[in-house]
Amino acid sequence: MDSKENIIVDMSGRGAVPGFRVTCPAIQHKYTEAEIQAVVDVMREACGQTQGKYMKEFETRFAEFVGAKHAFAVNNCTSALKLAAIFCHIQPGDEVIVPAYTFCASAIPFGDLGAKIVWADIHPKTWTIDPDDFERKITPRTKAVVCVHLLGIPADMKRIVPIARAHGIRIVEDCAQALDCRIDGQHVGTFGDYACFSFHSAKTMTTLGEGGMFVCASDEDAESVPGMRHVGACGFASERERYWVPAMSNVDSFLDDRWPQNFCIGEAQCALGTEELKSVVKNNDILIAQDRQIRRRLQNTPEISFPECPKGGRYVVHQYVMHYDGSACGKTRDDLLDLLTTKYGIRCIVQYYPLYRYPLFQKKGCGEADCPVLDAWWDNSFSFPWWCGIDEKSMDIMCRSLIDAVAELRGK
Repeated sequence: MDSKENIIVDMSGRGAVPGFRVTCPAIQHKYTEAEIQAVVDVMREACGQTQGKYMKEFETRFAEFVGAKHAFAVNNCTSALKLAAIFCHIQPGDEVIVPAYTFCASAIPFGDLGAKIVWADIHPKTWTIDPDDFERKITPRTKAVVCVHLLGIPADMKRIVPIARAHGIRIVEDCAQALDCRIDGQHVGTFGDYACFSFHSAKTMTTLGEGGMFVCASDEDAESVPGMRHVGACGFASERERYWVPAMSNVDSFLDDRWPQNFCIGEAQCALGTEELKSVVKNNDILIAQDRQIRRRLQNTPEISFPECPKGGRYVVHQYVMHYDGSACGKTRDDLLDLLTTKYGIRCIVQYYPLYRYPLFQKKGCGEADCPVLDAWWDNSFSFPWWCGIDEKSMDIMCRSLIDAVAELRGK
């Protein structure tokens, strides 16, 4: 059904594509009038377009929402992860343990600073980082672990944190897909040393397509973040006789072993983020209700399985990944998707190739992995089209089509 004439919004497979009955929209939900007005107000009223009062308010409200000590708005989650790597003081040859099943940005900032990426396997039930495998792969060179709360499923932080602390390993939580995700009421991103959130257009909350938040627990680190975020720009330490001497602002070093970066975000994005925080829980509740409806409709289709949420956790269903087991009839995920796409018109997609299989990581010397659970599971995983507020017609088409396609492959 794809053709050269079709326009796909991004490489993930989102966006309207002609010829399909159901596709994955480019964004999770449409902006409300209040959110649109927040952006318009900034365009009319802001004294500057970056690093002003709207950013400060967004950071304050976000820290309150997640229960974090310090929060800093940045241009995207990859930049937040780069700040985490910088504050971990990654040196060439240090090892960083990263789950092999995640978006590539979870690993790239650490590899960029010279770390050796050690791939962790997934837990067979949650599909997030396996704490036992993390512990097995620790060496004297392990500097940090990246705990990805993938697909809105919280990683098992109650097990991971004690392991990391016992070995002096920094904990970076990748919460790009997990805003409003909690463990025993505590928000993810507040268990480790650093946390990184995303407001990309595919997320439940998005700030005009891009945006992120860097969270840290250390007061000392927090003092250095603004300078590291904005090319070392800062005020002069002492009073000056003339405000223009020697220049309007100073440029200094905030970490002895690192150059500063430029990860600033615009005021309009921050104003939108503050407004969107008001609806995050409500939108996630809608997504959770959709998930429960799909699970209920597919409960008599044993070939299809779903991730489990750890006990005491609140999951938020970022993308709708499922697993197909057609081994009894000699069929695979590709056989299933062939039917769903060509016969039933459902544009399913496949999420996140195991990172060690990508050319980038192979070329960078990170192509070796010992992840048997992921290798056995991934090739039969796939994703439904997913957005906040799926209409009943689309829900019925997707679920009925999947049930019928599985039955057809079963030979019934």
